[in-house]
Amino acid sequence: MAQRDAMISEPRRSTPGRLSAALGVAAFLSACALSHLQAPVITLVSVELADLQIQEQHFTVRLHAQNPNDRPLPIKSVSATLQIAGVEVGQGKSAAPFSVPAHGDAEFDLLVTTNIATSLPNLLRRVLQRGQLPEYQVSGWVNPDMALLPPIPFAKSGQIVIPQ
Repeated sequence: MAQRDAMISEPRRSTPGRLSAALGVAAFLSACALSHLQAPVITLVSVELADLQIQEQHFTVRLHAQNPNDRPLPIKSVSATLQIAGVEVGQGKSAAPFSVPAHGDAEFDLLVTTNIATSLPNLLRRVLQRGQLPEYQVSGWVNPDMALLPPIPFAKSGQIVIPQ
């Protein structure tokens, strides 16, 4: 009988392995709930020349992020590629971490490096063939500052508008 009581009480003991498993399941379920986050809608606001050299140019690209989610979206970093008229003109990373409120908006700077000497000939040819202002596309990855949440891909295109 004593042996039977020992067997019955054994499953009631808390062990580090069981605690770890329970925490793992809880973390997994939290990650599943967070993984349903939608990518923010990213649009181009402005482009400003920061540094001009022969082989490399640096631009500060101001982007607008709109969060379609019902929870704030803290962003650790953004990496993106900028194309104009289908020609890749630069790649960049966000200047600093930022947060976009739930169903809210935020603007952030992307530091973009280009080499106009290699992209300009193709870009000019495409713009001149079409005879209109070119379209842009910005695409990349938003790296959320949330545990267990992978980077979120995004892509946005639009018409370049010259301010008057």
